[in-house]
Amino acid sequence: MSTMVQEVAVTTELSAAVDGLAAVSLSRLAEDELLVVLREVERARRRLEAWDARLIAELEERNLPGKYVMRSTGTLLAGLLNLSPREAAQRVRHARYLGPRVTVTGERLEPLLPATARARSVGSMTGQHVSVIIRAIDKLPTTLPVTQVNEAESFLVEQAQQFDATVLSRIAQRLLDTLDPDGTLADDTWQQRHRFLSLASAGDGMHRLTAVLDGETAALAQAVLHSLAAPKPSDDGDRDERSAGQRMHDALRSVLKLALRSGELPTAGAVPATVLISLTAEQFESRTGLAATSFGQQLTVDQALRLADEAAIAWVVHNSQGGILNYGTTKRLAGSTQTLALIARDRGCAFPGCTSPPEWTERHHVVPWRDGGSTDLDNLCLLCDFHHDRIDTGGWTVLMRDGLPWFTPPAWLDPDQTPRLNQRIQRR
Repeated sequence: MSTMVQEVAVTTELSAAVDGLAAVSLSRLAEDELLVVLREVERARRRLEAWDARLIAELEERNLPGKYVMRSTGTLLAGLLNLSPREAAQRVRHARYLGPRVTVTGERLEPLLPATARARSVGSMTGQHVSVIIRAIDKLPTTLPVTQVNEAESFLVEQAQQFDATVLSRIAQRLLDTLDPDGTLADDTWQQRHRFLSLASAGDGMHRLTAVLDGETAALAQAVLHSLAAPKPSDDGDRDERSAGQRMHDALRSVLKLALRSGELPTAGAVPATVLISLTAEQFESRTGLAATSFGQQLTVDQALRLADEAAIAWVVHNSQGGILNYGTTKRLAGSTQTLALIARDRGCAFPGCTSPPEWTERHHVVPWRDGGSTDLDNLCLLCDFHHDRIDTGGWTVLMRDGLPWFTPPAWLDPDQTPRLNQRIQRR
């Protein structure tokens, strides 16, 4: 029997075994038997996952990504197996630590993490365990003796037999602290090699930001974000209802808006950094449906129009077949001279009681731009990100009177609804 026929026979038997498992009547099993089946199925699953390391190592040895004009092994896996980029990247990373290696002379070498590879092959640990061990070993200093690295790996593999990945992560951190009591592991070279940030869709309109920041970036992020994430009580003294995580999220959004407004972002293809939104003329009129950015992100039309009221936006309006009806920038942003005049008048966020400086404000259209409001001084005021987001939903209204923005509170806050002016504007 040829090698190819043997391999096909093995995979056929594997498929048949899975079919046989599917035919098992679980209701006939006693409770202890059901638990045995559960454990054995889990072990088999893990052993099959361990095969990824061998398969992916073979793909890379044959340079199949290059042969099929793929940027990387991860790209090939994602397209071939319909995986998310994150899942594909994790499989490739595991394979490079657990898969067999071959030198340029054809000599076969054991995996970089041999103890982990053996444990994975017998199904005694999960992929999450493997990720924890890889991260821990990767943080060890290059000056550490090989024997000590091997001992550290073996110790973590032993712990993985007893504890889940979350507990193992804490054990790994204690091990690193023991090996590096003075904190010399994370030197500049190591930090630069391991810095990382990704932004991926969560599939429900939300996005997941994952980052590993070097010390300098983390210090900058903490200084800026924590200053912007401070609770903002309402005028009547009620506490800020946002959680700490929500406040940090809103602080990051403020930073990104400031960067977009600054005009100092680098160009791409000679085009300044701009939010590009596509939608149909019908969507613009009905305010329904989903618009799309140039990155493929979907926004509700309300979100898109709200964003258009506060950022540099370019529009592409197309018909139902996708043909372009119109394009360009249909929103005229406040010019630099207008903005200077607004700063001189409002001196920061114009909302009553707010002390945010001009640098952290946005130009707000009193009559919304999407409703035909003009970009003129008598229809503009400065609002910080927090109040800009809530001015239309919190029951407040804005009225320009004698060239100044007056804010009328909701009736529950002030039954008389007496218009208010920020004290900074009053003190002249």
